[in-house]
Amino acid sequence: MVNALWQGGAKGIKVMDQRLISTSAVRCVGNTLILQGRVYSPPYKITAVGDPERLQQSLAASKAIQTYMVYVNVYGLGWKVTEDGAVTLPGYSGTVDLHYAKPVQ
Repeated sequence: MVNALWQGGAKGIKVMDQRLISTSAVRCVGNTLILQGRVYSPPYKITAVGDPERLQQSLAASKAIQTYMVYVNVYGLGWKVTEDGAVTLPGYSGTVDLHYAKPVQ
């Protein structure tokens, strides 16, 4: 869902209580979500800021979302998308240290 929202031009995204940035890693392990060292259990709340129509179109066009919707319909998994009007996201409060590999000389 996060990738589809970025694809739809989201200006900002919050997953649960954490603001995402370009280096944020959203990892799913079973039915839990790991985000910046914290573990979350369903239900998940994702908030995006951007053009509502473009965001909705991007969600509908996403192959991953289309596949998930099959499971929603067959197994009754949760899914609800709402438009909340004006939303303000908190600033990112984590570290932005980048780590990279260095070749051995």
